[in-house]
Amino acid sequence: MLPLTQAAPADAHRGSGELLVRIASLYAADISESGHDELYMLRSGNGLVWPSQYPGISVAQNDCIVFDSTRAACPPGSNERAAGDHNINWATLTAAPNEQLTLELQEEDLIGDDKLGSVRITAVEGRSSTVTWAKSGDFEYRFAYGVTTNPWP
Repeated sequence: MLPLTQAAPADAHRGSGELLVRIASLYAADISESGHDELYMLRSGNGLVWPSQYPGISVAQNDCIVFDSTRAACPPGSNERAAGDHNINWATLTAAPNEQLTLELQEEDLIGDDKLGSVRITAVEGRSSTVTWAKSGDFEYRFAYGVTTNPWP
């Protein structure tokens, strides 16, 4: 007969303590150039967040890139484009609890890329929000994100 052992607490096998910051969607309310912007996102100090490789994602006004089912930043009637299509990879970052992340939105150009803006977000478990990059009258991009516990060690 095998001896009985006490079960481990439910959270004993949780991840590394890191959090996942998941971009839910990115909406182009107004773009910086005529026709299309070729966008990519950087995490300051850690490099490319998405797409998974250059060049940037071609985005027209009213496009909403959807990374998860919440479609949080997509207004009704927007042109939804799913992650996984045309080099649009899922955008997930890891962060320590309460870590501040700086995300930069860039527009790819033939002669030097344009930095459209940067935002700081804080990785707090359970937080979700919509953030806007905007330059008065020139462009407006909104993205939504959520923060969860990292389930992987």
